[in-house]
Amino acid sequence: MTDTKQMYRIPVTLNKEIDQYGTLIEEYLAGKIEPVKFKAIRVPMGIYEQRKDNTYMVRIRCAAGYISPGQLKKVARIGMEHNASHVHITTRQELQIHNVSLDKTLLVLQDLYKAGLASRGGGGNTVRNVMASVDAGVSKDELFDVTPYAVALTNKLIAEPDSWTLPRKYKISFSGSDQDNAYAAFNDLGFIARIQKGMRGFKVFIGGSFGDKAMKGHVLFDFVPAEEIFIIADAVKKLFSRYGNRRNRHKARLRFIFYKLGKDKVFELFFKIYEEIKRAQNLLYEIENPEFISPIYKLKPEVIRSDDFNAWKKRYVEDQKQDNLKSIVIPFEHGDIDCERLFKIGDFFSQFGDDVIRFSMRQNIRARNIPEQYLGNVYNFLNEINVLIHDPFLLNSLVSCTGADTCRLGICMSKGLVSSIRKELEKVHFQLDNLNNLNINISGCPNSCGQHKAADLGFYGKVGRNSRMYPAYKIVAGAVTGGENSRLAETVDEISARDIPRFTVELLEIYNACKDKYESFAEYMKDRGKLDIKKLCDKVRNVPDWDEDKNYYFDWTSDQVFSLVGRGIGECSAGIYDMIDVDMNAIKSYKEEIKKLKDIPVVNKLLYNIIFSASRMLLVTRGVEPKNTYEVFDSFIKKFIDAKLIGNEYRGLVEAARNNTNFNFLDVKDKIFEMAGAVIELYNNMDDSLQFAIPEDTESKDVSKAGPVYFPALKKDYRGVLCPMNFVKTKMDLASIKSGEILEILLDDGEPIENVPGSVKSEGHRILEQNKIDDYWSVKIEKK
Repeated sequence: MTDTKQMYRIPVTLNKEIDQYGTLIEEYLAGKIEPVKFKAIRVPMGIYEQRKDNTYMVRIRCAAGYISPGQLKKVARIGMEHNASHVHITTRQELQIHNVSLDKTLLVLQDLYKAGLASRGGGGNTVRNVMASVDAGVSKDELFDVTPYAVALTNKLIAEPDSWTLPRKYKISFSGSDQDNAYAAFNDLGFIARIQKGMRGFKVFIGGSFGDKAMKGHVLFDFVPAEEIFIIADAVKKLFSRYGNRRNRHKARLRFIFYKLGKDKVFELFFKIYEEIKRAQNLLYEIENPEFISPIYKLKPEVIRSDDFNAWKKRYVEDQKQDNLKSIVIPFEHGDIDCERLFKIGDFFSQFGDDVIRFSMRQNIRARNIPEQYLGNVYNFLNEINVLIHDPFLLNSLVSCTGADTCRLGICMSKGLVSSIRKELEKVHFQLDNLNNLNINISGCPNSCGQHKAADLGFYGKVGRNSRMYPAYKIVAGAVTGGENSRLAETVDEISARDIPRFTVELLEIYNACKDKYESFAEYMKDRGKLDIKKLCDKVRNVPDWDEDKNYYFDWTSDQVFSLVGRGIGECSAGIYDMIDVDMNAIKSYKEEIKKLKDIPVVNKLLYNIIFSASRMLLVTRGVEPKNTYEVFDSFIKKFIDAKLIGNEYRGLVEAARNNTNFNFLDVKDKIFEMAGAVIELYNNMDDSLQFAIPEDTESKDVSKAGPVYFPALKKDYRGVLCPMNFVKTKMDLASIKSGEILEILLDDGEPIENVPGSVKSEGHRILEQNKIDDYWSVKIEKK
């Protein structure tokens, strides 16, 4: 497959999947499959449509941030051959090839496969790139090299079919020490190296995330032997698959299981699965250490004696734990680099062996294993290709997501903001080298692709408003990384995009003047930093009107007035379950059209379409992928009518549609509407994991004919709230919803359940249900 060193094993099924993807492109372009279904296949293959229609990005898995120089050259060559604009280094240590046409994406996947690389799992509800400390294997502080463990786990997970059908993405990271420079505590599953009684192992975190409603992970194990990572990762995956929310993508990440069930219950479920796996199978796989051939150096050392060279060494070169070897940060603005220079980098560093390149979470390349005598050669080469090596480190370590430049979910132009901050910082009079360890991260929306929640100082995009919309950002600050001491950056204030560059300079001037009093920027935040931020924001709190200063209404680097035009549904959560919404919306649309039409043949066709959509809508929940129309109807009969999930009275309708008879569906219009309603009701009665709850005593009954199920418009948890405040809060909640809508409240046993429902009824509202759950109560109230 490839003549270059590859770190992870390509699954044996990938070549066939790439061929299937090619077939799907043809079917999509021919109009034979819906765009949403094509997206549900395309995105898990690591292919995203960018903000500009019909332009795509391909994300490449780089386990532990590793790529060989030979593979890097091939990625660059692929980009050049297929007219890509550039390659981007992500905050999860991957590469992205940008601005590729759809027809070229198949060729890109085929070429990557030949290079021993894969994009599978770059998006969608899948196991994502497994990260590791960028200095794994060379750090003086690490307990041991975590790279082999990250790679071994990658090999296992990407070969398993159930890794591609999760409720949402599953992110894993390994750190080599308590410094946790790979953010293990903030991943769905995180491992931090430990040694106990001479045995290698890990401290394990579960449920962490940087996204919306972010949280630090819970400690699952203080120590486990290293070989158990496979059992743990498999158990977490099964836990996620069984109990994750497949109905609501905004509550689908692993952490939401904790929000819903609580830590104790989630741990109970995890350990039950964990013990089941340990009893059922042996997953104590052997860890293979990657073998790298020692390079034979043929280049002649270039000796340099200059202040610029010494400044570069101080800023960008680090000692390794191996004698006489150095690591070098190679920075890129926004993590972007053109394909021609990327090829040159791969070619130059191939002289130093295969274990020489890692990608950092700060969107840079970290070269490693460079003998000290060749630092001059590296310096001259980077100068020749115009890498930004003469600036203070802070200027070249500003992190941003792609933002509204290319991302369909982006609100603000985060890359433009980074460039503007950089220009403003270049003008300062204090020494930026004093702030080399400061991390500034920017995301173009509340999603944390720019990892703003891990920053000393971070920003994430939002819409500001006065007389009209303008680009704005929330300010977060004070993150700490380091195992149990970790904490997320705290939201402090908000500010217009236009004012951020000057705000950043003024805040850093204040911090630089007093930094000797504090061990870290986080300590400064705890003491006076938040007050300083608020004072600076107060100076620019009142955004000028359009007539006073139009600049506030243009985002950085944009020549268009700020708006949300072009913003759409995010690509990264696309999955096959999106087809449920397609069919459900189609049913509603067909019914609305029928009300307006009198043309009998057209109405008859629309009624047939309703039967088709209703039959197909939930097949995905049964694992059925019909290849043609006949299979849609036949599978629905077998999986839903024969299984007594849908009433047998609809069998004749489905058979008539399946057999393609000249049936007059207009005569049974009401029955067709009733069948569609039964399917939608069945969907509404499914749990968050899209499983059907079938009571034991309904074996001979149709679930669609079960008693009423009430779905609240609002749900509030008032456990721990004493009387009468629980009733006061309930009244306020009822005031916020419409008449006829349902409020669900959770109340403690004792006085709360004895008093609140009676008080609610005395206000004229209706108590629909009152059920005890363990030691508390669920009460559903219909507003009068």
